[in-house]
Amino acid sequence: MTSDKPIKVTLLGIKQSKLGNKFIFNGEVDDCEDCRLRGACLKLDQDRMYEVASVRDTVHTCKVFEEGVCTVEIFEPSYPVTTGAKLAVEGANISFTPRDCDKIECPHYSHHCCPIYLKEGEKLKIIEISDESIDCKQGFQLKLIIVDRINSDGK
Repeated sequence: MTSDKPIKVTLLGIKQSKLGNKFIFNGEVDDCEDCRLRGACLKLDQDRMYEVASVRDTVHTCKVFEEGVCTVEIFEPSYPVTTGAKLAVEGANISFTPRDCDKIECPHYSHHCCPIYLKEGEKLKIIEISDESIDCKQGFQLKLIIVDRINSDGK
């Protein structure tokens, strides 16, 4: 649900501009340097995940996306991450700590335990505790939780 999430307007490649599509903003590339639409694209936070809430019909040419870009409304979604089973309390505020793990082949490693879109120490609010079981290759007792990032203004 997006009603309680701040909406941003940006430009996104036509192929990526699908309702519900999630993407990680990787930042500026060389071809963006002299683009007249640069400001519309580059107001997102690098390495942060976003979800498309709506797609507008406007299409612009772009050096990065061959098919062009269109205007989209996006928001920062809730994130599924792992935490120690004893720390999984719905409604609690926690600081994100990536797992100390070297099992990069594990399906949970980059999506739940060490995602690039969350930084160590970021404040998170646990909004749900998932029933999905986590089979940890390191033997940690983990729970999958759904969190929202708490901005510096407390929201």
